[in-house]
Amino acid sequence: MGLTVLFLSISNIQHMLIDVNYFDDTSIIRRAYVPWQWMVAPMFYLFAHSFLQKESLSKSLLTFLIAPFFLITILHSLQLIYQIYFDNDFIISNYYQQGLFLYTNLLSFIHTPIVIYMMYKMVISYENNHEKSIEKIKKETTWLKNLIRLGIGIVSLGMISVIIGVLIDMKDSYFGYPFFISLSLWIYWIGYVGINRSSSHERLEKLTTPQLSKKTGHATFVKINDYIVKEKKYLLADISLNSIAEKFQISSGYLSQLINTHTQNSFNDYINELRVEASKKMLIDSQYDNYTIESIGLECGFKSKSNFYTTFKKFSNLTPNQFKKLEE
Repeated sequence: MGLTVLFLSISNIQHMLIDVNYFDDTSIIRRAYVPWQWMVAPMFYLFAHSFLQKESLSKSLLTFLIAPFFLITILHSLQLIYQIYFDNDFIISNYYQQGLFLYTNLLSFIHTPIVIYMMYKMVISYENNHEKSIEKIKKETTWLKNLIRLGIGIVSLGMISVIIGVLIDMKDSYFGYPFFISLSLWIYWIGYVGINRSSSHERLEKLTTPQLSKKTGHATFVKINDYIVKEKKYLLADISLNSIAEKFQISSGYLSQLINTHTQNSFNDYINELRVEASKKMLIDSQYDNYTIESIGLECGFKSKSNFYTTFKKFSNLTPNQFKKLEE
């Protein structure tokens, strides 16, 4: 995701500098022109692939994603070499004039929608393959699909801008401003939402459906986990390590060890993570629209508003209000 933002930013900066004539017509940088925009969709696809799947990418698919960038870069370089060494009178068209720059950008708006469509199909396929846990899966894929949909809209706007440039030959850049402004906003959105959400994978599925393992005390942990999760004991504000240990007639030290071994969490973090996941559901459920943020926190077992906010941000990197706005 970081590379997606990087190539988006470099491409936008390059176009801006060209537009304000920062580089004159004789500048090597301007005449060579590196088509960074060809790397944006491939990097976004690779992020989505690594986020959703474990298997490696096929060589043919990787070639389809990356090769166009190098081919177009070579094409622009050959044009520059031809001008320098073979025909000094050869004119390299400006970015917004009909010529190689504009035509290769039009090609990028053909390649990019194909990559985005492939990405969307991958997300849908991932959801279909996890129908049994679709509600949990959708929490991880909804924001990704929203980013893809927004990207489709921006790419469509860019395609329209380039088509106008080709058909009308306006030789001016202002017809592309809506696209570049939208692209700048998308960079911010990806940086704020995409990177934030991609770094906070939920572990609730692991807690609610423990995997078979040979870890010591696994059977005991499963019983305790089922009791806490299925009966929603984590919503009780007074739940404690000692009360659960007493319930199952084991020492509190052994219970703490079991939870740490099977969840890599302390008892408090184990309970609080379950509470945070429960509060997320309430925050986006219209049934609780009349509840205040503090009320939702209390319903989920937190003893105070400050405790709820601090714990929520610890496990989601967002405040409850920020999370609610993102999901609206």
